[in-house]
Amino acid sequence: MLVGEYAVIVGGSALTIPFHKFSARIRSVNDAPAGKEKEVLRSLEYLKCLFDYIRSIPATSFHAAPDLDRFSANLHTYWLDHNIPIGYGLGSSGAVSAAVYDMFFPGSDTLTLRQQKDDLAVIESYFHGRSSGVDALTCHAGTSLRFHSSGNIEKLQLNLKELPGDYRFFLLNSGKRFETGPLVQHFLEQMKDPDFKRSIEEEYLPLNQKLIETLLGEREADPAMLVKLLSHFQLQFFHNMIPENMIDRWIEGQVSNEYYLKLSGSGGGLMLGITHESFREGLDERWGRELHWI
Repeated sequence: MLVGEYAVIVGGSALTIPFHKFSARIRSVNDAPAGKEKEVLRSLEYLKCLFDYIRSIPATSFHAAPDLDRFSANLHTYWLDHNIPIGYGLGSSGAVSAAVYDMFFPGSDTLTLRQQKDDLAVIESYFHGRSSGVDALTCHAGTSLRFHSSGNIEKLQLNLKELPGDYRFFLLNSGKRFETGPLVQHFLEQMKDPDFKRSIEEEYLPLNQKLIETLLGEREADPAMLVKLLSHFQLQFFHNMIPENMIDRWIEGQVSNEYYLKLSGSGGGLMLGITHESFREGLDERWGRELHWI
């Protein structure tokens, strides 16, 4: 998720992009490469648990009903092949949900994006207890998506290598895995505080909206300055979602103005950052393999 983490939970807008460096696919066990035996066995057990969960849900909960007979018949013939780090804000559960949806929900390709999002949210709830379906839909669509506060969803062609002002987005690896469910629950508990809720509605959501409009060329503004404002807000209000080993780097960016960090998903894992092209070489030298350019 490029913009809109936590905003989508409370009716805000979001902007997402697929990260093609990682993927999740359901493959035939017969095609599993040598040396993957343990992964295949774990995957079979994993898919069985996911099947049991989907089977326990009334078919009327979905716009495209699952083909449970096919799912059941293939529990020992398919395995889940994925290379997505779990708990790093890259949508690993969304990718798995999308893979299962593609394989075992016939007719899903005839639905609207909003209907697909609803279905995928139900599936992904298995992992977190509650899901917006945003990450899963982005994986399923395989393209950038804009989620409007009205509920409408549109596909986009977004080239992040051509941002106004010669800025570039990057991902910075914290090395710290966080669980999404507890973080989302923590945020929902915070929303019960009137002051926190007011800050979200009057500061955070408008900032998210302005950044989305700027990245899409609908508003003339400096995207880095908007990320800086979001970075400052998240440091103040989303402190628990930021790994401790990232706090100094977070503040360093705020002070030096060489880069600014924000959450990439619910928290932990990979931090999303923005910098000017003139600082790119220096950040490469400073962070090395921890840094991934988008």
